[in-house]
Amino acid sequence: MTKLKKEQDIAVRVTLVGAFWDGVLGLAKIAAGYFSQSQALIADGIHSLSDLVTDVFVYFASANSRKGPDENHPYGHLRFETLTTVFLGMVLIVVAVGIAYESITSTASLAQFTWYGAAALILTIVVKEAIFHYTKRAGEKIHSKMLVANAWHSRSDALSSIAVLIGLAGVYFGYGWADMIASIVVALLIGKMAVSMVWENLAELVDTAPDPKLIEQIKETANSLKHVMAPHDVRARSMAGKVYLDMHIHVPSHASVSEGHYLGDLVAYTVKKAHPQVEDVMVHIDTDEKIQTDSFIDKSGKPPHLQLPARHQIMADLGFLLRQHSAYVDIPNTRLHYLNNMLDLEIVALSDKAPDNADLKKLTAGILFDLENTRYINKASVFWLFPS
Repeated sequence: MTKLKKEQDIAVRVTLVGAFWDGVLGLAKIAAGYFSQSQALIADGIHSLSDLVTDVFVYFASANSRKGPDENHPYGHLRFETLTTVFLGMVLIVVAVGIAYESITSTASLAQFTWYGAAALILTIVVKEAIFHYTKRAGEKIHSKMLVANAWHSRSDALSSIAVLIGLAGVYFGYGWADMIASIVVALLIGKMAVSMVWENLAELVDTAPDPKLIEQIKETANSLKHVMAPHDVRARSMAGKVYLDMHIHVPSHASVSEGHYLGDLVAYTVKKAHPQVEDVMVHIDTDEKIQTDSFIDKSGKPPHLQLPARHQIMADLGFLLRQHSAYVDIPNTRLHYLNNMLDLEIVALSDKAPDNADLKKLTAGILFDLENTRYINKASVFWLFPS
């Protein structure tokens, strides 16, 4: 089972548990509010049922957002979760405005304190707080902002139930207006949570960078590895609590392509292991000399090292310059090092292809002499390979 499938199963299971209790508690509070004539208790019941509605959206988003990448969605479907969270927040804002309007325009309060109303509220507080911790722990485990937001939605229900309970207690002691005040408090709690939810996820939709502290921690993780220097140009975006990262690292100037690839993979693996919220890391390899060359870009905008010839041109030049050594020089396996705006070459020669009894030192001197006046070559070295 893939990681995303496991996360999807967790999200669906948690959401179904929350939805069951939201339905039970919402209906219980609405019934108790109706018989108690408590506007605040009915409003709190509607709040719980709004949780049920959002649970339905969360369920479908959970079932689809953690599908793997496909042709039309190469980065996966996690944005569906973010979009769903924004939509849920907007629905809750409408609910909050409706509750506040109904409370303010009500001409009189006929609320009565009943023990079954109080019992429904106490049960809600206990159950919703338990659901909050259950859902939040699952959301943090799979790094799902949508589940964490739904968890806080559950806690807002518990907090609003506390407010309603206080309002009913006020009614019991003869303060009829307490019920209306409690309704407004419920609306404010829902509205505040909804606005925060919408704002945070809209920021994610426009690729706002994650917490700068996280980026610094990721840089420190990469920089702690040997032969990896100065992680820089780090760019990150969030998708439903997952972080997608691009970063540049400096490696030793004479590192081979395969060593650079190894170090890049090592950085990606180490960062993802140390920071589980990081879903993907794209590492760009720079040599340590790049620190010195970035500021010397000409008017055309082309960096100095890109003004040097590419490999195919160099191979053609070497084929001509070393034509008298072609029998024993392995030109295609020449290693190129673009350093300090110049080029260092490592020429590979095959000893078993050299003339019989030839002096390899003299042959080496001849190869280097033929390369001596090439303008872009800073230094050339010859390495003889001997049969094993």
